[in-house]
Amino acid sequence: MNNMEREMEIIKILLNSEEPIVVNELAEKLNVSNKTIRNDLKKAEEFLNEKGLKLLKKPGTGIMIEGPESKKLDLSTELNNSYKFVEPFSPEARKNYILKRLFMSNKNITIKELADELYVSKVTIHKDLEAVEKWLSKYNLRLIKKTNYGIEISGNEEDWRNAAASLIVSNKGPDEIKELLYDDYTGRIDYKTLIRLKELIDIDYRKLERIVSNMESKLEFRFSDEAFISLIIHIAISMERLRRNKDIRLSNDVLKKLKQEEEYLVAKEAAKEIEENFGIKLPDSEIGYILLHILGAKMQQNKLKNIEIEIKEDENINIAVIMAKEIIKIAEKAMSVDFSSDSQLLNGLILHLKPTINRLKYGLTLRNPILNQIKENYPDIFGVAWMTSIVFEKYIGKKVGEEELGYITLHLGAAFERAKKPLKALVVCSSGIGTSQLLAVRLERCFRKLEIIDIVSSLTLNDKMSENVDFIISTIPIESDKPVVNITPLLTQNDIRKLENFIEDFYENKNKKIFDIEIIDVDDSTKVKERLLEIIVNELSRVGYVKKEYLNDVLLRENISSTYIGNGIAIPHGKPENINKSVISVTRLKKPIKWNDEDVRVIIMVSIATRDIKYANRFFRKLYYNIDDPNFLDDILKSNNKSDLEKVLMRDLS
Repeated sequence: MNNMEREMEIIKILLNSEEPIVVNELAEKLNVSNKTIRNDLKKAEEFLNEKGLKLLKKPGTGIMIEGPESKKLDLSTELNNSYKFVEPFSPEARKNYILKRLFMSNKNITIKELADELYVSKVTIHKDLEAVEKWLSKYNLRLIKKTNYGIEISGNEEDWRNAAASLIVSNKGPDEIKELLYDDYTGRIDYKTLIRLKELIDIDYRKLERIVSNMESKLEFRFSDEAFISLIIHIAISMERLRRNKDIRLSNDVLKKLKQEEEYLVAKEAAKEIEENFGIKLPDSEIGYILLHILGAKMQQNKLKNIEIEIKEDENINIAVIMAKEIIKIAEKAMSVDFSSDSQLLNGLILHLKPTINRLKYGLTLRNPILNQIKENYPDIFGVAWMTSIVFEKYIGKKVGEEELGYITLHLGAAFERAKKPLKALVVCSSGIGTSQLLAVRLERCFRKLEIIDIVSSLTLNDKMSENVDFIISTIPIESDKPVVNITPLLTQNDIRKLENFIEDFYENKNKKIFDIEIIDVDDSTKVKERLLEIIVNELSRVGYVKKEYLNDVLLRENISSTYIGNGIAIPHGKPENINKSVISVTRLKKPIKWNDEDVRVIIMVSIATRDIKYANRFFRKLYYNIDDPNFLDDILKSNNKSDLEKVLMRDLS
């Protein structure tokens, strides 16, 4: 790397950092001395001044770039488009860089070009291309490699665009901080997404935002921020592809149906605005493509007041209302909760389901950036959402994926929290009244679903006891017919955890024996995942736990996405309606088996009947908590019997 390239790399590192960086860290990243970095910084400072930016040096803190966000963005885009200055350090960064190059380029790219740009060998590039091919395959795209010709992406135009959109939003968390894009910018696209967009498609996104905002005004509803950004991305990609003479081809039947949608005129007017602002004329198929994304966009809840009026006029709303009510019935039965008076749940589901129906009808996909967090934090409610998938098959004739079910989980989870009645507790203290009152205030502040009935001494406890009291919180040892949780007067973090676990158990009736534990041994010669699952389900069916149809459910679930959860453990499962009696079966292998791309030694098949779904949360919570324990797998493998195994699986969270 020559001096100029190193100077540009220093600027890139500083632009991408939100905190000051010390000279020593830059030296380590670029594998040079501190003295070399200081010399490079003098040249970098001159370059930055020419761009209207300053190099800010804070003694004892580090170095950072100071100036308007608009100028930082322009410089970042310039450097990212100057390939010779780019040097990703990790295989993941190189994969993303190669993908970006392939999607941006109008011509084929040679392996030598990539090797030169990334300062690695051709052998390394070949390995990186394997990861690129794997990523592209998720979107039905292929990598074409020809000697002396180069490499390019091949596949359907719609798949190409979906993949490009996914690349733009990849590695974007739901809580990224929004920053100003231009000095006068107050838009809804977050800074990092906009940088990625401008790297691929350099247009004035303020104009495009105004066009999408105009759509909202004409449609009389507001898109969710996620849907708003998604529309921007898809329209920008459409414009760029049209510049390259690559257009979407929709069938005449689909186009005819789309033109009958009331939103078609809005999409057509948006196309006219695009032509006026960017000089790009959109053909009918492209207008239809934009309309598809409008129909599939999530709305915010300011349109709820119009739902009753629209029911007779909008077929999708009619279906959404029916589906929402059936989803609620299934959830009520599975969770043993009455949602009949929760209008927020009904309206929220209707609002969510209308665009969902369009997405499923027209084969659109919905990205859910927090799906893994949803599955980890609300596994039991996600299981209930999975049960509601039969509603989609019944009314739309389409199977629904986990991305959509993740959003259903959020609606049900919020309703479940609203439905929880506050627990009523007596506080027993031996300390002074001031300390007792402080403890009571802290308890109610920490636990929203807790109501302190009274603060008493052990001497007056029996006089204050009533049927209204659910349990007792005491700072001294006492005996009572009611459950007692002992804590310290200072309410430490350990006390809070103890109360959290108690309240969780109280709501879920933990003491009731719900799940059987079964150990199923298999022949070590079984090397294929599907055959292994067949053996396990057949044994459960033979004993009477599940129906024979359960195997198809389990295999279908695996085809949708892997049930590997980490640490050498997989948790395959199927639909509750084909389960006769709830059971957790554990299969342990002497040698690992391939589970997609992961090595698995323990298979925990979770088979929970519909009536028991409401009790599953604590099991899943413990399982996901314990999965991070490096000894968890070994403890399962070493368990001698079902009793020992149950103790390991239900190991206390404290």
